[in-house]
Amino acid sequence: MLAKVRAASNEVEAIVASLDVEGLDGTVATEYVEVFAQLERLAAAGKALAARRVVATRAWRHADGAPRDEAGWLASLSGSTVGQAAAVLESVARLGDLPATEAAFRAGDLSPTQVSMVAAAATADASAEAGLLDRATVDGIKGLREHCTRVKAAARIDEVAHHTRIRAERSLRHWTDDDGAGRISIRGPVDDTAVLMAALEPYERELFDAARARGERERADAIAFDAMVELAARTGRAGRAHANRASDNGSTSRPTALVQVRVDHAALRRGHTEPGEVCEIVGSGPIPVEVASRLLDDAIVHALAIDGTDVTAVSHLGRLIPARLRSALLERQRECAIEGCHVDRHLEIDHNLPVEAGGPTTIWNLNRLCRHHHRHKHHHDLRLVGAGVDLQFVPASEWSPPPGHGPP
Repeated sequence: MLAKVRAASNEVEAIVASLDVEGLDGTVATEYVEVFAQLERLAAAGKALAARRVVATRAWRHADGAPRDEAGWLASLSGSTVGQAAAVLESVARLGDLPATEAAFRAGDLSPTQVSMVAAAATADASAEAGLLDRATVDGIKGLREHCTRVKAAARIDEVAHHTRIRAERSLRHWTDDDGAGRISIRGPVDDTAVLMAALEPYERELFDAARARGERERADAIAFDAMVELAARTGRAGRAHANRASDNGSTSRPTALVQVRVDHAALRRGHTEPGEVCEIVGSGPIPVEVASRLLDDAIVHALAIDGTDVTAVSHLGRLIPARLRSALLERQRECAIEGCHVDRHLEIDHNLPVEAGGPTTIWNLNRLCRHHHRHKHHHDLRLVGAGVDLQFVPASEWSPPPGHGPP
């Protein structure tokens, strides 16, 4: 068998060496691309499956160059990064429990990237394997990734713990490339990165319109970079006045951007998703229902209530805080409203009776909390009692609105 593989490799090598691409017409060149793409997938499958056996027998330890580990050995042979090699080994290791995915890989129907995504999702939910393979044949990488992300999110036993872990691992790294270019990498919870991207939208639109007026065409990622620089430059100065026009008569300010949450009605009422349900920030990814509920407090949030794949209702679940009401709340609570907590920076506005439960945007129902206490309140379904900055938590079942107040 190995001799046949070597012979096939030599034959392909000779074909590529003698291939006169300049003499091909477009149709024939397209067919060559299709065939070579198939060969590429088949070669990747053969390499990955053989590498699985090398790892199982630990034969990589005897390879030339004394590799540090199996990923380093495969990366050296493949001319890839160690991270890419590790991803290949991780995905092929999962295929032993996914025979249908392995068969598709062996047939050249899946690329290594597709296998990695399908294997990870199908490992989380084996019942989804057939559907994932069908998706892989019709979806691009972006669509398949989104579907796999939903499958994994729905299969998590404790979505809040998963979200908490990602938050604990959050990072922002800045470094300089070899060519002198500055680089920034941000990783963290989807709800936080979505807020950042949403905040860039007004600046992106402004920069895009300005470039178009000058007759210039800029790449979308270049405009996004300029928007982030502009956002940083305007922070604390004209940025808020530019994006939120708060009137002197207490009218509602204009939001800087819109966050759109797509969630099953049943999940929103229940407080968590079950397999087959979704709760996600559109364009970003799945989030725990608890996080979706918290997002409704201090932002404009469009909630698409869904039943299966059909949108049954579209509603503005959020309330934008009018300028005068926000000022009054800031004056009343200059620090976190929880008794004993004196955090006075990065405070978030909380609806004591949540918006999705009918809580109004009025002074009696609003408090300023630090992020820790805001998350804690939503996570444990608590309410606040007391006054000023001496509030305490009580279970929702033990709380009732002040006399004369309550859901509209």
